[in-house]
Formats: sequence, structure tokens, C-alpha cells
Amino acid sequence: MATASLHSAPDARTGVKLLLVGVFIVLAAQLWSAIPIAGAIALVAWGTSLSVSRQAGLLVLAAVVYAPLGVIAVMSQVDLAMGAESLAWAALAGLDAAAAIVLLGSLARQTGEFWARD
Repeated sequence: MATASLHSAPDARTGVKLLLVGVFIVLAAQLWSAIPIAGAIALVAWGTSLSVSRQAGLLVLAAVVYAPLGVIAVMSQVDLAMGAESLAWAALAGLDAAAAIVLLGSLARQTGEFWARD
């Protein structure tokens, strides 16, 4: 999904599926605190962007909401990874943060390209 162009063929159904997966992961993390959520927040950001990509005003709003939320999630995940006593958990949290960085960075790039075209 990260390599596909965000705005070449916006699909609201795909956006809703990504939103649901991300929300499910965040809800699961409330029940089991060992589940990292930075990647889930990035999935929610992708889902939202796909769902509103044809409405520039809502896309701007999504960017304003998810940019700081994504940064905070990644920073928190890295902080948890650095303080973890288990190497396996630290690696999982670090990979989750890295995946979120890649997803959010790609989303920011593609959204910027979209705004530059309009």
C-alpha cells in the first residue's frame, strides 16, 4: 500500500478497511499493553487520507491531525523500545516505529505531491 499512489485511484472502501484494521489494533492494545500502536496510527492516517482524498479541505484537516499524532506515536514507541528490558520487545517496538515512519513519510510525500498538482 505504501508504494501505491495515494491519489491515482482513491478507494473509499480500502480507506475504511485500513481505518478498521488500525482501530482494531489500537483497541487490542488497550486489552494487551504489549501491542505496539505506532503502525496502527499510521494505518488509520492512510485510511483517512484515502477516504477523503478527493476533498482537499478534509485532506488538509487529516494532515493537521495526523502529523503531530504520528510524530508523538513514533516518539513514544521509540522511547518504549529504548527502555524495554526484553530485546525481543524492543525489536518489535522498534520495527513498529520504523514501519510507521515509512508509512507516514510516504503519505506526507504523496499528499504534498497531490497539493503541488492542484
